[in-house]
Amino acid sequence: MKLYEAFQDTGFHTTIMTTFCVEFDAFESIVLSRLRGAECRNVMLVCDADMVGLALAEGASPPKFAGANYLLAKARVDGVFHPKVIVQIGKKRGRLIVASANSTASGLAGNLELSAAVECGVQDSPERQIVLAGWHYAVQFLDQRQKAVENKLRWARDRSPWLAQEASPGAIVRLTDGTSAGFLVANAQNGLALQFANLVGRERPIDRLTIVSPYWDDDLEAVGAFGNLLRPKKTVLLIDAQEKAFPADALPRKAPIQVSDLRGFSRSHLPENSSRFIHAKMIVATVGRTDHVLAGSANCTTAALGNAKNPGINAEACLYRRFPAGTVFDALELTPLLKAGAAIKPSDIPKMREHERLPLEEMEARDPGAFELVYDTLHWWPSTDAMKNAFDRGRCAIELLDGKCRPIDSKLEASSNSGAGQKFRLAQSDAPPIFARFRHHDGTVSSLAVIARVQDLQTQTRDPLTAGAERAIRDLEMDDDEGLWLLDVIQRLSTPKAEGSALPDASSPGQTRKHDQGTQTGQLDYEAFMRGRRREIKASEAERSALAGSHASFVRAALNRLLGLSVSTTESAGEVGEEEAAAALDTGDETAGDVDALEQGFDPQDPKQSPKAALDLARRRREADVAAIVAAVDDYYEDLRQPTRPFDEIEVLRLRAMIMIITVAGWPGPDAASYQPSHLQVLPCHHPIQKDTWPRLIGRVLAPVFSGANPALGRMAFDRDHDRIPDDLLETLACCMWAANAAALATRLNPACASLTPMLTGLATRIVALLGLSHEEMAAPAFADVVKGLDQRFAKRLQLPPLAEAVLASAKRPAAAK
Repeated sequence: MKLYEAFQDTGFHTTIMTTFCVEFDAFESIVLSRLRGAECRNVMLVCDADMVGLALAEGASPPKFAGANYLLAKARVDGVFHPKVIVQIGKKRGRLIVASANSTASGLAGNLELSAAVECGVQDSPERQIVLAGWHYAVQFLDQRQKAVENKLRWARDRSPWLAQEASPGAIVRLTDGTSAGFLVANAQNGLALQFANLVGRERPIDRLTIVSPYWDDDLEAVGAFGNLLRPKKTVLLIDAQEKAFPADALPRKAPIQVSDLRGFSRSHLPENSSRFIHAKMIVATVGRTDHVLAGSANCTTAALGNAKNPGINAEACLYRRFPAGTVFDALELTPLLKAGAAIKPSDIPKMREHERLPLEEMEARDPGAFELVYDTLHWWPSTDAMKNAFDRGRCAIELLDGKCRPIDSKLEASSNSGAGQKFRLAQSDAPPIFARFRHHDGTVSSLAVIARVQDLQTQTRDPLTAGAERAIRDLEMDDDEGLWLLDVIQRLSTPKAEGSALPDASSPGQTRKHDQGTQTGQLDYEAFMRGRRREIKASEAERSALAGSHASFVRAALNRLLGLSVSTTESAGEVGEEEAAAALDTGDETAGDVDALEQGFDPQDPKQSPKAALDLARRRREADVAAIVAAVDDYYEDLRQPTRPFDEIEVLRLRAMIMIITVAGWPGPDAASYQPSHLQVLPCHHPIQKDTWPRLIGRVLAPVFSGANPALGRMAFDRDHDRIPDDLLETLACCMWAANAAALATRLNPACASLTPMLTGLATRIVALLGLSHEEMAAPAFADVVKGLDQRFAKRLQLPPLAEAVLASAKRPAAAK
């Protein structure tokens, strides 16, 4: 396969790629661009830690998208981290590619490389076992302490639950095509050489051992180890002679070893006078009519393969396959090189040149560790004790840089230690920090490190818009008032479930998706979070939203724009701008009169329809609209009363939508004789016949969230990384407090519905007490602007005085804050 073409395949949402060395320009232009074009946005690149340091050295081209569009992870092992594994996961399929190619321009599109793939569906199968083994292998090198890693793995598992199934490297399975396969990796017990020899069988000598490798031990120790393990009757070593990387002087004089030159072996793979570097690695043991094939990352060195006694020191990964003899050689056009006539004399092999040694030890000493930015908190995990001690003793300082590697003026305030790591509060700066390093007092600097920016990664990992999601966004564009359709839009734009899981029926307004029960590890409930959260919210702080990475943020943006909030208060929805998605949302006056009648199906030009018929149709439609809203509220009420029902960010958005749906439908009632409601205003404050009023329904929606023995708010779970209330939650809490006060005031002003006043007044008081918001929190734009926007939009419509001053005055004063 042409590796760079494989990244264009669709049907995958997640890709993990491991590599020894990396060229960021090549990875981002060849791999990342194709993956994103194929709608695969959850991308993780795992590289050898020291080689990352080299790739980020001065003079190198720094990455443009690392830390935001994809996660860059550094792996460190005893030798070098050398596997070339690509694991791709989708809702309906999975794929494991095991290759010899690094994530460099030459590896991806220049060298002659070898790769092998195994694909599977979601059903249990031998192929799925191989793919899962590759997945679990790659995942183990991710730093599980990082929030970005947790988010990306959870995102993948939410969409492909079969990833939770166990599968370990080393198991040999029989594929559906009748051949056998296994994913083999070097481990502490057995190296690849011993694992391969045991699979081939060591009871009797094999017929032929064939090895393709660009690099060899200086003394051909690994070749000798295979000779001792498999006792081949003949050994064929396929080399690229012109590279001068083969130690011909180390060939044993009497052993049956043939050396053949790969240069020019195939005009289709390697045209004459081609300068392509042959970087393929493969070992084939031929026994009778069977070829045992091992292909992947391992060079023919003891460090990679190990021997009978030692497992080797590198991290390596290979795919083992069992084919009819000659199959793989014919496919790769290598068969002519196996013949004795293709042998070259050892004396004709160019003398091995001394290759440049990589400064890996220096890079390890200069490695600053891992950095992650969660909102305005910078997490640092040192790479070595020496680096940590130097920082603790004040011998070096963290330096933050922008995307062009220029230092930025941003102060760091140490906040707390976390196990082996440390946290810093980051002051807002004009340019976001992209890289970090340490500057020592003697003027020397560490290597650069890419900062994983959690919120950017979440936003960029957003699901591609499905046809249903696009229709939902068009609904936002076309409707200029909140109605029950909004609940359906939230459902369609919420995080999609995996294939095969049942989604709630969109036609039932009160029906909502159920989540896993219980609070996830590393999360706090509302009470615990509020005790430890930071109460002040600085105007310069970056916005934070629990809806980051979800298309449901389109709904939040639309609701905010309906209240006239500025763009800065609204989270960016990603590649499809929310300004575009909600451009048609209009807060103009509602229609009435003849236009209203036309909306309701009355055509004054139709002689069969009389004004009486139109009025009757309007009455029946209003009754149907009232019944639909009441049913949605009742379902919502009963749903949230369930004691095990979680209350997450989608439910918070749904609560805000329910409040808006009721408020949009509200009007003073028939007692206001001169008031002419629109066809949308079907819920009066009081009515002599209609019992379902907007104050009563507001109370019914808010009650299960804020009152009773087990209010839903208490079941809300906060990530520990949130040090303050997210903006989208503040916006909903503002809606709740405004709506409770509006409902209570409306019943006080209308003596006919005074019976509701005690309940609603008590509920409003209960909400203030339960929320415990500080003065600073309620003065933040995400709260104060929403309250003022609700006043501007609805106070006159509901014949109420402005409520913002009273609502904002109910905040806890700083002195009363616990």
